[in-house]
Amino acid sequence: MSVEVDSREQLERNLNKETDGGFSTAYILPTDEPERNRLNEQSRFMTRAVFGGKLISVPGSLELSPGDKILESATGTGIWMLDLAQQIPSTISLTGIDISIRLFPSSYPSNISFASHSVTDLPKSWSDRYKLVNQRLLTGALTTEQWRSALNELKRVLKPGGWIQFMETGPTPEVYSGPAMKRMVDSWAALYRLRGLVPEIQNILGQLLADAGFVDVQKRTVPLPLSPGMKREEYEEHKKNILGFFLAAKQPFLTTGQFGSENEFQGALKEMEQEWDASEDCSWEWAVFYAMKPELE
Repeated sequence: MSVEVDSREQLERNLNKETDGGFSTAYILPTDEPERNRLNEQSRFMTRAVFGGKLISVPGSLELSPGDKILESATGTGIWMLDLAQQIPSTISLTGIDISIRLFPSSYPSNISFASHSVTDLPKSWSDRYKLVNQRLLTGALTTEQWRSALNELKRVLKPGGWIQFMETGPTPEVYSGPAMKRMVDSWAALYRLRGLVPEIQNILGQLLADAGFVDVQKRTVPLPLSPGMKREEYEEHKKNILGFFLAAKQPFLTTGQFGSENEFQGALKEMEQEWDASEDCSWEWAVFYAMKPELE
């Protein structure tokens, strides 16, 4: 069974749909070369720090056989698939979808393909096709209703007994380093609400998965340090990751009314970084979710 892959002409048409409103998204991050580099660095850091170096980490064992298919939703640069392709047989196919084609790589192995689709509306012919779905950090893209549609679609395209693995976070930390961090996190939540997004997605995603009919829903939280005394090397990379997100989303943050100017925004970021450097026990939680499509429905 072959996977439908959009032609370059179709990808270009969908690119136009992104800009003229054909796709409805409130995604807050850019799709340029600096963002490509940031996303690649972020993905590899999260694989090491959150997933213990594993690209596939579903509970128990997931046996992949020749002809199996894996889907990555919101693939972005495709870096997760590019890395995974080096670890699995070429007889297993990898498909990455995203509403934007701008970050798709120009070259990739023959068992990888890319298509421009919204996760809320996947091709009807993909039903019961994929053994695994990987998705990371769609918190900055979907409303609550879009989350429900996306989960229903992902469950449909999974094979019975197939798994999803998600990673999410959002502006609802358990620990603040102080008022500077609280200001930035509160502005993050304000930005999400302004665009109809879900700041607390990591707190409700487990229930949304269960509501969609997934079983064996599991959540694992991983706190990563934002204090230099807590694993210094990991702290520096984690700090770079968080600050990189705020800088990439600078223009949307300036629309919230929380900052009077770009200089004020940059100053607030610097104050947060200094606060982290002076703190002793601040961390940020990342949430990993696993869920399975029932064998029989």
